[in-house]
Amino acid sequence: MILKPKHEIAIMKTAFAFAECSVSTRLKVGAVIEKEGRIVSCGYNALPVFMDGPLEGEDGFTLPQVRHAEKSALMGMLRAGISPIGSTLYCTHACCEFCAIDIIDAGIKRVVYNQHYRCDKGIDLLRISGIIVDRLEL
Repeated sequence: MILKPKHEIAIMKTAFAFAECSVSTRLKVGAVIEKEGRIVSCGYNALPVFMDGPLEGEDGFTLPQVRHAEKSALMGMLRAGISPIGSTLYCTHACCEFCAIDIIDAGIKRVVYNQHYRCDKGIDLLRISGIIVDRLEL
């Protein structure tokens, strides 16, 4: 199913809305997974459910236990018993290399992002793996 541009913009705006749920002080990231024209999962960068606290250490860098927005959205689908195969992931920022691996393994067919990440390795890995990658500017 090909979504109309206004729907894609609405989904990306939803990703930005979910990014606001993050307690990160450095970078708030949101992700939305769409399948067959419907939003099926959303996520944002946060600590795992059983943990509480800041996302950055005293040095200002992101803690290693922080779950990225893409992984949070994928975990939401897993908990709901929904297959991510063939879906599209919308994210406020381009994914890192580790999230790209999860996206590839999950069977997501397309990734749409708004802002560049500090490194292109994740986007390069998605493209090499045959995943459609688009940038949607708002």
